[in-house]
Amino acid sequence: MRLVSTAQLKNHTNEVLRTALAGEPVVVTRHGRPVASLLRLTEDDLGALAAREGPGLRRPRSGRRGAPAFGGTVGPFSYSAYPQPFGTFYVTYGPLGPVFARLAPSAGTFEREATRFLGVPVRRAAPPAWLDAAVTAAVSRHETFSGDVDLARLGPFEREVLALLRRIPTGQVRTYREIAKTLGQPGAARAVGMACARNPLPLLIPCHRVVRTDGGLGGYSLRGGVALKRRLLEAEGALPNLLR
Repeated sequence: MRLVSTAQLKNHTNEVLRTALAGEPVVVTRHGRPVASLLRLTEDDLGALAAREGPGLRRPRSGRRGAPAFGGTVGPFSYSAYPQPFGTFYVTYGPLGPVFARLAPSAGTFEREATRFLGVPVRRAAPPAWLDAAVTAAVSRHETFSGDVDLARLGPFEREVLALLRRIPTGQVRTYREIAKTLGQPGAARAVGMACARNPLPLLIPCHRVVRTDGGLGGYSLRGGVALKRRLLEAEGALPNLLR
């Protein structure tokens, strides 16, 4: 993820657009606060725009319909369900490992979310034994997920943030500012928070272990929000340390 000010966007428009077209999300800031973002559209997005706006907007001639325009494996993708006390956790996986996961009220709801994220349909299937064991250990027993994950649909900054999150031990937390400093960008705490919010694999990549500098929990994008974040940290033994 790249941060640019409104002045930089005005003075370096072509450079910023090239960054977005290369697949790296661009966040535009004004007075240090995020106000807008630039993301490359999928072909389905372009098709929808063309249908609405008319023939003046053309879709690219090449590329597979539904494939992500910003890169990533094409599939096939399957998913499995893992019932938990706080809801059913669904995990989509492909050739490179887990790629998308969410809590959802039904399999149909999750399929729609996963298809929207991936740009291609997903199907329910029994996962490989190693993946089933690793996901169960991470979600039910709060162990570190040690398998490969597919983050090809994210920008370089987001991948760096999530790589650091995978190294936070169970029972510990880090602040958004600490993550930013570790990345050598001490002023990027808000961008770290946005990367956490865009984490496609919550629980497997423990973004719930990142909190505010003042001791507040911060936000949590997984269904259940901050209440679930508190519950997870409490189950891992991190909440008492946070509140000292």
